Amino acid sequence: MRPVAQAGGEQMSSRQRHFGGPRVEASLRQGGAWLPLFVLALAAFLGTLLILAEAIIDAPRRQPARPLDLDSGQVSVPAQPRQPVAGRSETSAAPGAAPAEALLEPPAGVTRWEDPLLRRAIEDALGPDIVHTSVTVLRLADGRAASVDGSRVYYAASTFKLAVLYEAEKRRSTGELDLESVIQFNDGDLGEDLGTLGYLTFEADGGIRIRAALEGMVTYSDNSSAVALLHLLGGGAIDDTLRGLGLTAMSVNTRDLPTTADDLALLMGAIVEGRGLSQEARDEMHSFLLRQRTRDGIPAGLPAGVAAGNKTGTWEGATHDVAFVDAPGGTYVLAILSDRGWEWDPLKRVSEAVYREMSARR
Repeated sequence: MRPVAQAGGEQMSSRQRHFGGPRVEASLRQGGAWLPLFVLALAAFLGTLLILAEAIIDAPRRQPARPLDLDSGQVSVPAQPRQPVAGRSETSAAPGAAPAEALLEPPAGVTRWEDPLLRRAIEDALGPDIVHTSVTVLRLADGRAASVDGSRVYYAASTFKLAVLYEAEKRRSTGELDLESVIQFNDGDLGEDLGTLGYLTFEADGGIRIRAALEGMVTYSDNSSAVALLHLLGGGAIDDTLRGLGLTAMSVNTRDLPTTADDLALLMGAIVEGRGLSQEARDEMHSFLLRQRTRDGIPAGLPAGVAAGNKTGTWEGATHDVAFVDAPGGTYVLAILSDRGWEWDPLKRVSEAVYREMSARR
């Protein structure tokens, strides 16, 4: 084989070509003493790069879904989830885990009883969608109830805002919080906006009254208000209130935002009954929920003229609705959670079936 010519008439062997020529090869022979150290340092550097690369690649798997959403069907690029509130421990419940059973009980003196006919009506309405859906319903007047996979844990999406609402109204009831006081949104709060800030009423100094923030958070599902109020009230404190009401899985103090149909029905029941609240606080929550703008789920399955206050939660892999329904046979609370995004028809069918069954004379 003809040797490769080099400037100056030198010829390079295959080994010399590999290392870059005779001068480099000579240098390597002379620096043989530091070559092992160089190899070790290079190996350590490459190992560090591999660890960093693995961490970067694995980050999306470790980071859960964004803990906020807008009930509009428009998906935006998720932002980084918010860290739990400092000084509070996170709830250990994880999506998919089965929490301890916590069923909504009717008012004192009324015994809850599971109605197989009501459960069958729900199952028939769901059909094959039953594997994607959980339902819990309770009529407060007589305790008639049914639960289909009610303890299954889901990502709460915007239904977590009900917990923020209840906490604020509870503190208002005890005199700890003045809803006419003004709070400011920081840059992080404003960054959560998905197009609803324009519906809010701000003060001349750019702040917003707590009552206006609560109303925007519920009726328009405004995210900036929800985050600002969550900071104000404290995620750990809200979780303490939820545990006091008997909820076992729901948490607003963790990136996962877990909840169940049982827990959301329990929370809505506390709102309807005004448990631990003043009459003014109860009435205000009812007013907000009755003016909820997203009515594609439970309200869509009701006859015209039937009053229902609801709070939806939608995101990729989540279509939820929880409501109170003022039916002729008595007010009932209904929570329907689905693991599919923006699919309202199963919720509407269940709502129709529950209302029909609750209205039947037996």
